[in-house]
Amino acid sequence: MANRSEQATKRMEKAKRYLRLFLQDTPAMNRLIRKEESDDDLMSFAIDMAISDWNSTAPHIGNIDILTYPSLYLLMHGAAIQILKTQGILQARNELSYSAGGSSFVRSNKTQYYQAWMTNFQNDYERKKQNMKIAKNIKRGWGGAHSEYDNIGYDW
Repeated sequence: MANRSEQATKRMEKAKRYLRLFLQDTPAMNRLIRKEESDDDLMSFAIDMAISDWNSTAPHIGNIDILTYPSLYLLMHGAAIQILKTQGILQARNELSYSAGGSSFVRSNKTQYYQAWMTNFQNDYERKKQNMKIAKNIKRGWGGAHSEYDNIGYDW
């Protein structure tokens, strides 16, 4: 994680709180494990990955950061996709099936659920991200073509 200004640090903390709310990742909601599934470092990583995803997706219209990310909705969905990927990988790596005394058990068998949610989010996210980037690119090229995306702010 790069050195951040005080304003950027505050924005990152707020984004992590929002992401935790979006994912319902709280001890009260995680009744089986009774703790947060994703720690703050993983939340920060996921947000940074969502920002990096925006910056590396064509058309390249300049780099953004936590202070200039153009849509809270896209940031939350992009970061959620990253969380679901990492937690799905963890589930797959720790999956174990075993039998004892005539009973069969499976541990960490939620990989398919993480994959399904990630795919669900990713389809909508990629389409909206691409449309927003294209609209911003056209606006820059034509010096003021207006779009419905002009009304999407980062005022949170």
